[in-house]
Amino acid sequence: MALFSKRKHRKKVTEYTEKDYDKAIKDLDREVAEESDFFGKKSFTETASTVTAVIKAVVYIAFIVVAAAALSYLALTSLNDIFAFVKEDREVEVTIPEYVTSTEMSEILGDAGVIEHPWLFRLYAKMKHVDENSKVYNFEAGTYTVSSSMNYDELFLSFVKRSKVTTVRITVPEGYTVDDIINLFLAQDIGTKEGWIDAVNNHDFGDEFPFIADIPERAGRYYRLEGYLFPDTYDFYTGQPEYYYLRRMLVRFDEIFTDTLRKKCEELGYSLDEMLTVASIVEKEAYFANDYPICSSVIWNRLKKSATYPNLECDSTVVYALSHAAGKRITELKAGDLQYDDPYNTYKYAGLTPSPICNPSYNTIICAIYPETTDYYFFVTDAESKLLPAKTLAEHNANVAKVKAEKEAAAAAAGG
Repeated sequence: MALFSKRKHRKKVTEYTEKDYDKAIKDLDREVAEESDFFGKKSFTETASTVTAVIKAVVYIAFIVVAAAALSYLALTSLNDIFAFVKEDREVEVTIPEYVTSTEMSEILGDAGVIEHPWLFRLYAKMKHVDENSKVYNFEAGTYTVSSSMNYDELFLSFVKRSKVTTVRITVPEGYTVDDIINLFLAQDIGTKEGWIDAVNNHDFGDEFPFIADIPERAGRYYRLEGYLFPDTYDFYTGQPEYYYLRRMLVRFDEIFTDTLRKKCEELGYSLDEMLTVASIVEKEAYFANDYPICSSVIWNRLKKSATYPNLECDSTVVYALSHAAGKRITELKAGDLQYDDPYNTYKYAGLTPSPICNPSYNTIICAIYPETTDYYFFVTDAESKLLPAKTLAEHNANVAKVKAEKEAAAAAAGG
């Protein structure tokens, strides 16, 4: 009897456990949570949320690091693809079809393994206006052997007709004007006068030379780029449009006129164009380099004391105006020339000329920015082209009389 009762009791316990197991577990969780809160400890759910947040943060940081590394790698490989800094020197034979486009060329070179990023090649070609400028990029159909170590520009030139890829060396002398430079290139049968003038005044060089946008449009200015075509010796490709040659000279100017010099101009309170104008007058007025700083000081002294000396009274500015009007270089002034009515005539018009009067050298640019400190307000050059400065008009007139006497004596000696 007792045994029977014990089995019956076990059966009831079993039935209770199966029926209310879920409820018992929930009650137990609640009690544990209450005890944890009582002792100031976090529940299991809150701990799990914290762990999840940490994992998300780690994943996010890892993603940022990986993305930055990927972008850096893409930037480095892109630059290397364009400029071929460190590329394998492997010769590859490619076939260029007739009337090839830059898109087709990118696919050909990409498939051949010459370039790594065809999309970048297409973008670069678009920036260079390759497809629009068939005169420069006159590609010739044929089979070519190129190297994977070549940069994009070298690849373009590899497919240009051989008759077009010839070079010419041209020296642009210091102090040449835009008119002089145009005539220099025309003598080499490069471009047309109309094409040169249009390129100088109107060609859009894009964002490559920010200083061009700052060139003031002063009344009477002859040429936009006067003063900015740096005098130097250049090796040019022939058969190119006029702006190609201008760009080379502008690139050189941008290299020479450093950020340090630009900041110095800003500190002095003068624009780049004004500084180049002073440098150009120094270039034309002073013959010897050791006279540049003194000549520069005279010009700046008069500009800073404009109430007393409103006009610079420099012969070179009149020569510039007359030469431009005549279409040829004027070497000597005649009686009455100083009355020539033109904004470039600093005998009649106050202050600086509407633009530089030539393309100055590096030395005169430096002397314009860093003139010698003097009390001179006048100068004249003697028979040997030496500068004779003066502090007063009386001293200046004495120097002029001396130079005149020396020249008359020299002329008499030569005639006798």
